[in-house]
Amino acid sequence: EETFRPLHRSSIESANLLAEQPTPSPLVSSAIKSKEQVNKRLKHNAKMGNAEDSPDKSMSADAVMNEKWVLSKRPNGLFQADTDVELVQESIPFSTVEKDEIIVETSMLSVDAFIRTMLDENAYHGSIPLGGTLGAIGYGRVVHAGPGSGVKPGRWVTGFMGAQTFAKVKAAQTTGVIRFPFMSQSASLGLMGLTTGLTAYTGVFHVCQKPKRGETVVVTAAAGAVGSVAAQLAKSTGARVVGIAGGQQKQAFLLNDLGLDGAVDYKSNDSTLEQQLEQTCPDGIDFIYDNVGGETLDSLLYRINPKARVVICGAVSQYSGNLNHGKVHGPSNYLKLAERGAEMKGFNVMQYMHMLPFTLFGMFWLYMRGKVAMKEQIENGIQSFPIAMQKMFGGGHIGKLLVNVQHKKE
Repeated sequence: EETFRPLHRSSIESANLLAEQPTPSPLVSSAIKSKEQVNKRLKHNAKMGNAEDSPDKSMSADAVMNEKWVLSKRPNGLFQADTDVELVQESIPFSTVEKDEIIVETSMLSVDAFIRTMLDENAYHGSIPLGGTLGAIGYGRVVHAGPGSGVKPGRWVTGFMGAQTFAKVKAAQTTGVIRFPFMSQSASLGLMGLTTGLTAYTGVFHVCQKPKRGETVVVTAAAGAVGSVAAQLAKSTGARVVGIAGGQQKQAFLLNDLGLDGAVDYKSNDSTLEQQLEQTCPDGIDFIYDNVGGETLDSLLYRINPKARVVICGAVSQYSGNLNHGKVHGPSNYLKLAERGAEMKGFNVMQYMHMLPFTLFGMFWLYMRGKVAMKEQIENGIQSFPIAMQKMFGGGHIGKLLVNVQHKKE
């Protein structure tokens, strides 16, 4: 069973990951658990891999009954939970499991922006066929294993599970769940998750020259999962950080919970995005962490300083392909990059897997020092998965969206 080995100070220092911040933000402060809570969580984590579970009506001696969300039609613009997908049931007999496969009882699923791109044809991340299971990364417990899988039932694993209660997957496509002390188990999908916290860390520290003390950093979709972590990480370097998000509730989250230096409301009726950027970034922008693309990125490029760095993590404004007639709208202000001698670089976290040990160590170290935390919004039951997706693209959430599959919705 996997355990988390203590960090060595020399490893952190050699990666040059230490940064100073006067005081933790309110979000970070509230995330630091008491000793009693921590001990309770550690005991729970230790129990997860060994406890005998009570009888489950969805399992028999030779099969499991799976519930999964499948794509019934391709979205016409915005994703519609009530028309684009369908919840179906299927039996997965143990006799159908290949020698290198396992069946995982899904516990928690991550709701990520890339899922939407897979619903269109010719998608960058690969298209889900009609009738195919919706994609999702998650973790769960192995209930059956093929003889050549090298995995024993009862082990907790994480990987690309799909939006379903049971997943039959290749054992080699999963990894053991790391137990991070002082963190809830859901942190393996959130703050310490590959598509969330570790993506944010990679974009801030590894893709371009990291932000410097006193520089101005702008993070788009800053109230979302990746954006909120990226903003805190940028703040930990001593930079001045401005977040962009829509609505007064998210503005309050950026300023009061994350402790950012400025917030821009792209939904404001009182002032334009450009006017707000003029007020919050009077000295220009040195570092952009972009999750949105489109017109927002265009407005930011207009204000970049010489030697600015622009990190492209995503473009959520462009993911509903049919709204743009299947076209992605690139920035018209891209010549500002040449004019200012700036750098714009896109990335996928999978391209930086060689940095994963440093990324994990660095993120955990910053968490323990009170520099970063993750706000989670958890929906209950597999039935809630498409609603959670719709919330993500409708801007109806703050922080990380998760679905607790085994918690049955009342």
